[in-house]
Amino acid sequence: MNISAITNQMEEGLTTSVFPGAVLLVSHQNKIVFHKGFGQRRIKTKEKQTSVDLQTIFDLASLTKPLVTTAAIAQLLQQNRLCLHDPLQKFLPDFFGKEKSQVTIFHLLNHSSGLPAWQPYYQKVQAQEKKTPGFLGTLSAKQAIFKMAHAETLKAHPGEISRYSDIGFILLGEVVEKICGMPLNTYFSKYIVSAFKQSESFFPQRPENPQNINNTDSRHFAATEDSKWRKGVISGIVHDDNAYAMGGIAGHAGLFATAHGVYQLVQTWLDSIKDKGFLSPEIAEKFVSRQKDVMSPAGASWALGWDSPSVLSGRGSPKVSSSGHHFAPSSFGHLGFTGTSIWVDRTHELVVIFLSNRVHPSRENERIRSFRPKLHNLIFETLIHA
Repeated sequence: MNISAITNQMEEGLTTSVFPGAVLLVSHQNKIVFHKGFGQRRIKTKEKQTSVDLQTIFDLASLTKPLVTTAAIAQLLQQNRLCLHDPLQKFLPDFFGKEKSQVTIFHLLNHSSGLPAWQPYYQKVQAQEKKTPGFLGTLSAKQAIFKMAHAETLKAHPGEISRYSDIGFILLGEVVEKICGMPLNTYFSKYIVSAFKQSESFFPQRPENPQNINNTDSRHFAATEDSKWRKGVISGIVHDDNAYAMGGIAGHAGLFATAHGVYQLVQTWLDSIKDKGFLSPEIAEKFVSRQKDVMSPAGASWALGWDSPSVLSGRGSPKVSSSGHHFAPSSFGHLGFTGTSIWVDRTHELVVIFLSNRVHPSRENERIRSFRPKLHNLIFETLIHA
């Protein structure tokens, strides 16, 4: 097993400016075989020590979707507090309009609701902040964004096409809060990570003055973007603008963790499949499996809240999954905008947690698109085809 090849690939990511800092954790046959930090948490800073280590905390961005919101929905399904084919209107009656009564929990999890991918809701919150200082990041701001999401017009018939949607998961986060009567972060800490003696996954507390992003303790946080409207380099506060406007707690983004913290959460899903986790094997299997349901658009790679390797992405195919060419079709995973990813190949008992801050100092850096498949190919070839 040539672990040095994996180290060399990660170091190449640094020298070619794919990311300023990263942690890679690889598990094979339920044993961590690689866990190492690379590069810097923050560049162009007066801090003396900014090296990434195993305690470095990353903004997970959209990994929040499977690790928090999807996990919560799966638990509520297990408790018979909702059904996958319940209409969203059952929980959010203000979500009404042409064909919107047909949108179900399944559609939102499967990214087949017909909702838009994204909207800059934060801009309206930002405008209100100028009129009412202190509005940004409050419960009122969060409710305002929910209201905007309720009013969205569908761009396609429910179940017709697959379109990845942040808005769908903003609404799923609201569903969890409505059913449980508590904020999403409270639910997460009480029912998802409570089994861990020491959790390395959490939603950071919003600073007293959300406009001053430099008043947060930045120790061990990997910095993200140098933001003009947020007046500096973001560190320890959610990068996603809509989640930030909502106070840092949302169904689509907001979770922070170390690589090991992510591994703990992924392991709960794998344990559940083996009837040793927080879900029944049947429900866990349903959520991590690519959907062949008639309500899932043909050719879509989405499971429920989780993704699977892109259809037709195997060896020799011009289409490349972010997991590379080798991961089995039964694999599941997810990506995060800040430069984070999870890929799990159950067939080969391989887990790859790759956390980086590729958006530091600018989101314009997209070199990770070509780097990530190469990294996963190398890991697979090193461990499985060795």
